[in-house]
Amino acid sequence: MRAIVTDGEDSVWEEQRERPEPDSGEALVKIRAVGICGSDIGLIHGEGPPWTRYPLVPGHEICAEVIELGDGVDSLSVGDRVSLHGFVYCGTCTPCREGRYYQCDDLREIGFTIDGGYREYAAFPEETLRPLEDDITDLEATQIDSAGCTLHGLQRVETSFTDTAAVLGPGSLGLFGVQLLKARGVEDIVLTGTRQERLEVGEQYGATRTINVNEEDPVEAIREYTDGDGVDLCVETAGAGDVVNTCLKATKKRGSVVLTGVFDGKREIDPNDIVAKELKVVGGVTAAHAVDEVAELFQRDTLSVEGIVTHEFDLEEYESALETVMNREDGVIKAVLRP
Repeated sequence: MRAIVTDGEDSVWEEQRERPEPDSGEALVKIRAVGICGSDIGLIHGEGPPWTRYPLVPGHEICAEVIELGDGVDSLSVGDRVSLHGFVYCGTCTPCREGRYYQCDDLREIGFTIDGGYREYAAFPEETLRPLEDDITDLEATQIDSAGCTLHGLQRVETSFTDTAAVLGPGSLGLFGVQLLKARGVEDIVLTGTRQERLEVGEQYGATRTINVNEEDPVEAIREYTDGDGVDLCVETAGAGDVVNTCLKATKKRGSVVLTGVFDGKREIDPNDIVAKELKVVGGVTAAHAVDEVAELFQRDTLSVEGIVTHEFDLEEYESALETVMNREDGVIKAVLRP
C-alpha cells in the first residue's frame, strides 16, 4: 500500500508498505478520505506536541470503511463507514476514570504517536472508530474532529441567545464556531481574520460583523461594535499571532474566553486583563465527548462543510495538496486527501 511519511524536519515522502493485519481488538479499515489539518503541517515542520514520535504517517481527520475485524471486536461490522477519534488510552489512570481519557497519563494519539490516515489502509483500535450514519457524507465525516474541537471548547462555558460573541480565525474551526454559536441561539457574532474570502464564508454562515485585521485593529473594531463594552464570549481558533491578547482585551467584564488554537510557542499576556475584568478563560483542544453531538448536527444540516472543505486531492498528489495548504493557495480552507 501507499503511505505518506514525515520526519518532522520538513521532509515528506511516499513509501510502499505491507497492508497491516488487525490485532485483537482492532479493525482493519480502508481510508476513504482524510483531511489535512493545520496540526499536520506543524508536524511536518517539527512543531508537533512533545509526545510526537517520528517518522510518522500524519492524518487524524479520517473517514474510512471497515474491511476486516480482529478478534473480540463486536461494535463494528465489515462494510461500516467510520469516523475516527484518535485517542488510545489506558482506562485506569485518574483522568481516564474521571472520563477525561483524552488527558490519559499514558496517552497515545493516532496521527501523532501512532501512524495516521495518510495511507490506504490502517488497523486501528475498535474504541477509536465510530460507525457513521448513512446521511453523513465522507467529507462531513472528516470534519467531525474539527467541529468537535470547537464544540468541546464551547461546552466549557455558558452562552445565551442575548450574547455577543467573537470568533478569532476563519479557518475550519472558526467557521464551525460561527455555525455552532448560531445553533446555540447566539445571533450577534463577530468574525476576525486576515483573508477576505474566508470572512465572506463566515458571513454566509451568519457572522454579523467581519473584521479583516490587516485593515482594522480588531480590539478597537470589536469595542466600537459593542458600544465600548466588549463581547460576552470570545472564541480563539487561530493559534497564531497576538490573538490571545485580542481575546483578553476585546472581552467584556466577567466575560468568557475559549482558547482552542495550538500555538507554535509561548505568548506574552497581561494577566491584569484577566484579573481586573474577572474573565473566565478556558482551553479546549480535543473533540472528546463531542463527536456524537457533532454527527447529529451534520445529520440535521445544522452544520455544513460547504465552503469549508474546498479542495480534494488523490493521495498520490500529496505534494501538491500540502503545498496548496501550506501556501494557502487557490482560496483553500480545508483540503482532503482521497487514498
